[in-house]
Amino acid sequence: MSATAKEFQAATVRAAVAALRREDGTRRFLIADEVGLGKTLVARDVVAALTARRRKPLVVFYVTSGSKVGDQNKRDLLAFLPEKERRACLSKADRLGLIPFTKSPQGKVHLYAFSPETSFPAADSRSSPGRAVERAFLSKLLASCLPKVHRSLGTTFFQLSATKRWPDALKAADTAMRQGVGRLPHAFRKALEAEFAPMDVREAVAASKCRPYALIARLRRALAEASLAANPPDLVILDEFQRYRRLLAPTQEDRIAARLLGSNASRTGRPAALLLSATPYRSYAERWEVGPQAQPHREFFDVVSFLGGEAAGVATASAFERFGEQLQVLGRLAPGDDHTKQLAEASATKAQLEALLRPYMSRTERVVRDDGEDRLAEGSGTSLEGVDLDVYRHFAERVDERFRSSAMAYWLSVPLPAQALGQSYRISRNVRFASRAAIPKLVSGRLYSPPVAGWGSAKLRRLHEIADPNSLALPWVSPSLSWWQPAGPWKGATAGKLLVFSRFRATPSALASLTSLEVERRLLGRSAESYRKAWNGRRLQPKRGRAATVALFHPSPFLIGETDVLDASARTRRQVQAVVRRQLVRALGSLGITVGGEVRGDDRRHRPGWEIIAAIDRAAGHRTAVERAWRPLGDRDKALEMLLAEHARARPLTWISRRELEDLLAMAVSGPAVALGRALRRHHPDVLDNGLPALTRLCWSGLRTYLDNPVFWARLGDGTPTETLQRAVLDGCFEAVMDEHFWTRSAKKAGEELADDLLQAFDAQVGWFTFRSLHDATEGVRVRCHAAVPFGGIEAEPADGKLTPGDRPHRSEGIRSAFNTPFWPHVLATTSVGQEGLDFHTWCDRIGHWDLCSSPVDLEQREGRIQRFGGLVVRRRLGTELTFRAGGGGPPGRSPWKSVAIEAERRFGDDSGLSPWWTLPGAHIGRHLFALPRSRDVQRFARLCRQRSLYRLALGQPRQEELVEMLGAKDPKVIAELARLALDLSAYGAELASGP
Repeated sequence: MSATAKEFQAATVRAAVAALRREDGTRRFLIADEVGLGKTLVARDVVAALTARRRKPLVVFYVTSGSKVGDQNKRDLLAFLPEKERRACLSKADRLGLIPFTKSPQGKVHLYAFSPETSFPAADSRSSPGRAVERAFLSKLLASCLPKVHRSLGTTFFQLSATKRWPDALKAADTAMRQGVGRLPHAFRKALEAEFAPMDVREAVAASKCRPYALIARLRRALAEASLAANPPDLVILDEFQRYRRLLAPTQEDRIAARLLGSNASRTGRPAALLLSATPYRSYAERWEVGPQAQPHREFFDVVSFLGGEAAGVATASAFERFGEQLQVLGRLAPGDDHTKQLAEASATKAQLEALLRPYMSRTERVVRDDGEDRLAEGSGTSLEGVDLDVYRHFAERVDERFRSSAMAYWLSVPLPAQALGQSYRISRNVRFASRAAIPKLVSGRLYSPPVAGWGSAKLRRLHEIADPNSLALPWVSPSLSWWQPAGPWKGATAGKLLVFSRFRATPSALASLTSLEVERRLLGRSAESYRKAWNGRRLQPKRGRAATVALFHPSPFLIGETDVLDASARTRRQVQAVVRRQLVRALGSLGITVGGEVRGDDRRHRPGWEIIAAIDRAAGHRTAVERAWRPLGDRDKALEMLLAEHARARPLTWISRRELEDLLAMAVSGPAVALGRALRRHHPDVLDNGLPALTRLCWSGLRTYLDNPVFWARLGDGTPTETLQRAVLDGCFEAVMDEHFWTRSAKKAGEELADDLLQAFDAQVGWFTFRSLHDATEGVRVRCHAAVPFGGIEAEPADGKLTPGDRPHRSEGIRSAFNTPFWPHVLATTSVGQEGLDFHTWCDRIGHWDLCSSPVDLEQREGRIQRFGGLVVRRRLGTELTFRAGGGGPPGRSPWKSVAIEAERRFGDDSGLSPWWTLPGAHIGRHLFALPRSRDVQRFARLCRQRSLYRLALGQPRQEELVEMLGAKDPKVIAELARLALDLSAYGAELASGP
């Protein structure tokens, strides 16, 4: 997939670069593109353009809140550089105080990635004493600048609780000091004076030494300020800055934040600032959010004042006030009244506002199509049963009277609320819920035997209809472009993954664990094994006599290099096998290996497949490369080492029997490692020469471990592991899936990175959530999460309030990476934590509104998670529209998706570049609303969808919800005319308006 900027993005780059280079301007610019339109790609090209004219390296500070977005984006900002240069340009210092003793970046760009919480904390925030190495350096620096102050603190003051690590920390600090720290000592002295003013530094330190943690925190703050002064950035990128808005207007005490953006410096003396956010200001606020002390619409004017200066903020506020009055007049016109004059006046004010704002910002938005895009999936909604009400009564009657009015909201959202709600919820804290026979409950030892009437959750029942547990039990989802007809368990399985949004933190963990449990119950619950033992059924562990396992997950260089299932003449699986058989016979002949023996009866010979493959790889000259690839894996596993030794003893071949040829054919066409390797080679052509160790590690440590799952074995049918997996590779079009996945990832990853990228996603293994036990308050009921998982900190607390090592949640980044593969999990449940700034679109095409949001902006943010560049929604549509033969779209060894991309651009591309990869007619996400009978949620959802086209008119207005409701009450024709009054702040639109 191309990562080249489209025309609308290139226009934004030109506007941003012009603003950041303008010496007579503020050198500040905001990219506020709608979610999913590639703000990071635009920022990447801005960095590249600013680098092009410089002799010195461009020092960039990339600031983003938390690690999730930062991990995803910081490397993408350097994607215009070769891979080796990227690594050298990225600093390992993750906070300002670590810069002096961290190896300096090398190259055209020096990129530092920081979080505001750790590097730019508020002056009144609590600060930790930092890492041992940071305190050791602080000690050495203080001794150099103010030796008397240092001596007064003593030699062990900075050590605190560090023991074993302290000598190494001192050694690292000594090394940094010897290598030279430039202007840092002078800057540190000045920072100390400012930190302890109006007191003298010596007096202040003496007065504070009895509180070592507090004093070290202040010294660390001075070190951070000094590091910033000694290493000033040329460009500051503030990503999703609405989460740490205080940096735009720091208080007098926030000296570090003020120095970062040069708030007290002249325009020429401060760094350029590039702001990135799809929601940089409150574009829409509801009634309850507005009051005498709360004016959310003022956020917009604050941002404009930061970007363009106070005068620009005042002028913009005045124009918006006039625009609001004109909209009010339009809203009060009676049906049938002529509104031509009023529309013309409002249009003129709109043009004035666009002229005021475009020098400082650009916002590109997708065209809202009126073609059913906002429709709900068929069958949305739920139905109540008597057991659901029993669960409510059981929960509500036990909670404290103070919280009883909230019991309904929790019951509507959280399955099994009496067991799922944790100690952090006041409504359930220290409440003992009784166990009753008629009430559904989780009981350890009987997890595969759920209550006859179900779990008492209407929404959970509906979820298991939308996301059928039998489909969730598949190891991967179907491809968008099948190379042959999917069969077996994948026949008719066309849906992608499902992203579910809820209100309460407890909901994602509860619904994910209960959904995973239902998957297991249907597939494994019929066995006599207990819940815990059933998960131990492994069939791919290396043991004596399992050499076939190694063959399954051996990426044979011979088979990968000599076979191609995408021959243009093959249209069915039988034809594919015939083509590959001819390829094998031809390749074997070039090695001097014939098919069929010279003596009658030779064709009865049937050596094991692993022995045939090992001998052929050796004959083809791959012995050294194969041994080098497998050796690190064998060194860590003695059983595997024994099997590899058997492979090494494989007897040489001069001929193979026809039965052996058929085994070889089966491995070539449907061996999981060979299919994976062949798919990877289409995007990393040198993989057999330079990437075989990474590919082998991916196949053995990643794919094998993942597939060796009792749920998958039960779902894929009977047979030996070899038979079962080879059948699944064909039935599930595995190679087509992997080709599509590597194509999507190649927009962000170089070919040599793709194998390790997928391996890291496989590392997100099974997690657990612990429910309360209704039988024993001291015990919990642990349930696995795998086919469905919670995301984003919401899974951090078990319902019983006790966190054990087995309960500890995965890193959110690992879960996100796994969800963005075609493998488990197939359902991701989250709250507002997953609502902004993150990609979930690669293999997900469905949104579930478990609890409906209250604002059209939140609705847009939610759905924007999967409406992004080249997402599954778009690829599935292209796979339907472009029906030419996948293998006939390019030369041998080329990914069909490269041909699809060319054809898609030709048939559906537009001048802006938004189509086909962002907007494509007929490419609709699946929307599911978990609304109860007679609920107002269906009407509320329809209203939110209407308001999506109008809420932009409320920008900068004081009573936004009232204005949108008034305008939304008009007839559809008038609404369409009003929608055209929304500001167009896109740089692309500005270039079109100005002409060639």
